[in-house]
Amino acid sequence: MRNGGQIPYNHNGAIVETKPLVYECGPTCKCPASCYNRVSQHGIKFQFEIFKTKSTGWGVRSLNSIPSGSFICEYAGELLEDREAEKRTGKDEYLFDIGNKYSDSSLWDDLSTLIHDSRSSFRQVVPECGFTIDAARFGNMGRFINHSCSPNLYAQNVLYDHDDKRIPHIMFFAAENIPPLQELTYHYNYMIDQVHDENGDIRKKVCCCGSSKCTGRLY
Repeated sequence: MRNGGQIPYNHNGAIVETKPLVYECGPTCKCPASCYNRVSQHGIKFQFEIFKTKSTGWGVRSLNSIPSGSFICEYAGELLEDREAEKRTGKDEYLFDIGNKYSDSSLWDDLSTLIHDSRSSFRQVVPECGFTIDAARFGNMGRFINHSCSPNLYAQNVLYDHDDKRIPHIMFFAAENIPPLQELTYHYNYMIDQVHDENGDIRKKVCCCGSSKCTGRLY
């Protein structure tokens, strides 16, 4: 049964249980458009601002207080097969590997208690690979959300308009209560020394997130 027979959101639109894949009501459901299992489809509810940060380029922050579990936005972009994405080596600043970047359970261990009950089942999932989202040419505000080693957002796989688990929507949710004007961040989940250039050489990039838990390198 999808979602284990339970709706993953409460009546306030906050996600209360994260899963490797969340199913929302879709076009074949008989429920009304106002159904609270259509949270991400209801769109952005907060006022966001794209601003220039001191050390990490453009960033995103909210002008409102954001309660933990709230939907932020989708990571939108060009959908590519992995073969095409691999050709864009060196131009991969906005690539998001579907099903890969959040398969590392160590990232979930540091998120808020909001999601701690789902960790054990998440570790058992071996995601299918094959697709990447590239937000370099086409995208929304999600492309401006920076990395942090202590993120206040996390990505959630969501399906509602089709049943292909290889191509979920990537939705960002608040991992904690976020005060106004605090920068929004998520963990990019790069693996150190696992990013290569077109010649096969290891690429390195310094992390400037400023977190007390910063590893010093983005990759």
